[in-house]
Amino acid sequence: MDFKTLKHPLVFGSILLFLIHQMTEKGLDYSVPILHAYLDDLVCMPIVLGGATQITQWIHPIKNLYFIDKRAIIITVIFYSILFEGILPFVNPLTYTADWIDIVMYSVGAILFYNLVSKKVKEEYLAVLKEL
Repeated sequence: MDFKTLKHPLVFGSILLFLIHQMTEKGLDYSVPILHAYLDDLVCMPIVLGGATQITQWIHPIKNLYFIDKRAIIITVIFYSILFEGILPFVNPLTYTADWIDIVMYSVGAILFYNLVSKKVKEEYLAVLKEL
């Protein structure tokens, strides 16, 4: 079983940053306000999209040539934005806070994922198709 996508520096780095951040906040009870507010939102899309890509690559017939296209990435950002910045703050305002900057962070993470991960795999896939 190959872990190509999960080993990509963006995805692996995002997972590592998220874990360190959570352990620092919850385990050591230490928080840096700007990181507390936006780091998790920034690394969210690389983690979610990277995990989804990796799982699909394991089960899809084209394996490591599978990539998430731009449209699916945009839909994912819209879904997370509506859920976490619209619905959940409305339903549970004590736990969730709506913040438009979170949407910017989701978008930046998604753009990084597309340009550094998905676009590269798409180029590999198209190169293989040209050889056929």
